[in-house]
Amino acid sequence: MSKFEKKLVVAALVFVAIYLGAAAISIHTRITKEDKIERFESPDLTPAEGQLLIAELFLPVMILFTLTICFIIVRKQRANKLLKMEKEEKAEEKIEELR
Repeated sequence: MSKFEKKLVVAALVFVAIYLGAAAISIHTRITKEDKIERFESPDLTPAEGQLLIAELFLPVMILFTLTICFIIVRKQRANKLLKMEKEEKAEEKIEELR
């Protein structure tokens, strides 16, 4: 793994840790904090609102997760192609040596 890839992985892990912490705090404060504003709606979250809250908070993390998976797949494919190219070069060198 190159230095850039290592820095990218560390930055992504720090981002995910901070984001999950912020999401947990946000969920906790939305559920437990009493609003001082008078509203014409139910004070409790409905199940639909709870699902919307989770989707709203975790969508960016899922996008980052998808990009990470794509990055890993591309890196493995690149490594496999490099191995194949090295094997072909070695085979060509052996053929040239035999001539």
